[in-house]
Amino acid sequence: MTDVRNRELAEVTRADDFVVSNKLVSLMLAQASENEFMAAIFAELLDEDGSEIYMRPMSDYVAIDRPVNFFTIALAALRRGEIAIGHRRQREDDADTRNLGGVTVNPSRSVPIQYCPDDMVIVLARD
Repeated sequence: MTDVRNRELAEVTRADDFVVSNKLVSLMLAQASENEFMAAIFAELLDEDGSEIYMRPMSDYVAIDRPVNFFTIALAALRRGEIAIGHRRQREDDADTRNLGGVTVNPSRSVPIQYCPDDMVIVLARD
């Protein structure tokens, strides 16, 4: 979406996959100007040959027969050349008040969590 004034249209339609381009670019430039390492991160994420965000089965990274902390998941992803940035754990009995489909980005790395076969890890990776 190129015009920020149309943002309300996307909110009314409950679209969850739109980007207000000038706002995003402004935020990225501000971050890159304050931190030289951010420019390299943005270049990697936005380059067509760079890393992409994937959701992959949790069981590909860790054994899910017992609780495990996110630090262990991040380490398993790192060993595969990936960066774990979150997980998706959607449970019928959990209230999803923010309507995020069970997605958590940057979860606590020390709290053990019991995962199930449907849970996914969210990673930055090259495919």
